[in-house]
Amino acid sequence: MSTVYLIRHGQACFGTDDYDRLSENGALQVRYLRQHFESAGESLDAIFSGVLRRQRETAAILADGTGLGVGHRPEFNEYDAEAILRRHASPASTASRDARSFQRWLESASLAWVAGGLDGPGLEPWHDFRARVARGLEDLMKSEGRARRFAVCTSAGVIGAAVGHVLGLDDPGALKLSWSIHNASITRLQYDGDRVSLHSFNAVPHLERAELRPLLTYR
Repeated sequence: MSTVYLIRHGQACFGTDDYDRLSENGALQVRYLRQHFESAGESLDAIFSGVLRRQRETAAILADGTGLGVGHRPEFNEYDAEAILRRHASPASTASRDARSFQRWLESASLAWVAGGLDGPGLEPWHDFRARVARGLEDLMKSEGRARRFAVCTSAGVIGAAVGHVLGLDDPGALKLSWSIHNASITRLQYDGDRVSLHSFNAVPHLERAELRPLLTYR
């Protein structure tokens, strides 16, 4: 059996003009994740990420000290949430940077996107997004082969789409999975040939001690 660890990036800089970078807490979350892998003896054979900055920074911290390079794969880039929100704007919508209200707005907008109610130049359709994530996952599993353990540092929407693909979920079900995924969490898939199974979802064993629980974040 081979193992794929789908790692959500550490907390990014929500509410700032440059979201696509790790916050101080985000970098710390990933360092604890790296320490967890080391202490558990879960050595990795390879590390990959999407090409977004927050994904690449997460992969670089995870790879630090391991001697591994990082392979960058655009198939694991997150969907463009800002483009979706712009097309879903309404008189009741605001550019609120309050995390709770922003999440409600994003959920409403992304469900409309999944249903095909949003389109326009430069906006990747949901089905194209889901297909590229599935293709990226399948290509990596094929190229890495048997008896391998590798990590993919990516984003919540990608992890939801990947798990939805493995479990055969419908489109809204795959999207909704992404809404509960913690920063720097571990979703573990196992595969042998064409058989792929979900071993664990959204685990944060590296942040479960009482003194570290303030580092548990969704955004």
